[in-house]
Amino acid sequence: MRPDPFSETHLNHCGPVGLAEGERILLWMLRQWVTARVLGEEPGQRLSKKAGALVSPRVAAAFILMMSAIEGQVRRPLCVSAPCCKGYADDEQRLITACGVCPASPEIAGRLIEGLVITPESVTVMARFLNTALANDGMALPMRFDEPAVAVSHAHRPTLH
Repeated sequence: MRPDPFSETHLNHCGPVGLAEGERILLWMLRQWVTARVLGEEPGQRLSKKAGALVSPRVAAAFILMMSAIEGQVRRPLCVSAPCCKGYADDEQRLITACGVCPASPEIAGRLIEGLVITPESVTVMARFLNTALANDGMALPMRFDEPAVAVSHAHRPTLH
């Protein structure tokens, strides 16, 4: 059994500066999901144990549904940054941005994730449900339609697959 890379990690150390609370929580849960896979754990059980104080059962269930839908039709392994990484991997950014824009534009959300999954429409429905659950908990996701002003190089950062 491998050591848990999240054992000393706090939510505030996850991802880049300037994320909304809902975005940071999504990024943290995504990294928890991947960490569970790397450690040979069941991701849903890991999230149930670790996310209870951060999100409602509805948010956790919505996230688990979305990730199960993604895993059921993934085109290739997702590239996810290592725990505590201050940046975003491209796939992380695509998924979180898709969750934020899907209520306003399911088409844009689908285009963001079409390279990741076989049928982006089903994942977009799950992303919209997740977005609604987060909004009901006071953690609405921003709709980010623009590209970052400065491109960030992702080549040197460690990732989990």
